Amino acid sequence: MKNKRKNSKEYMKWRARTTAKILLTRKAVYQEIWGLLRERASAEVDAQLLSAQDVQALFKIGHSTYYRWIASGWLNPTRIHGRHYFQKQEIMALLEKRRYRSRGGLG
Repeated sequence: MKNKRKNSKEYMKWRARTTAKILLTRKAVYQEIWGLLRERASAEVDAQLLSAQDVQALFKIGHSTYYRWIASGWLNPTRIHGRHYFQKQEIMALLEKRRYRSRGGLG
């Protein structure tokens, strides 16, 4: 009796529907997880990187001074998709160094 039931058309349809539901649910869960991971990763990257405009605003410098500092090696940008980005820790260290220099301290 069991073999007849497992090979029946109704059972095969039910099995196909159940399998499809499980796969769709699994796919939706994976997509949700990947979306959350992408959001978290982009938020972490955004928190750790500063754009060229951010750096110019922090140092209160213009466009030409910004590129002069890059040419002299004082700033070392990372290029991502053709844009300049900087590690936040490095820029904060440079700001601190510049602050002490302007007060006559180390530098």
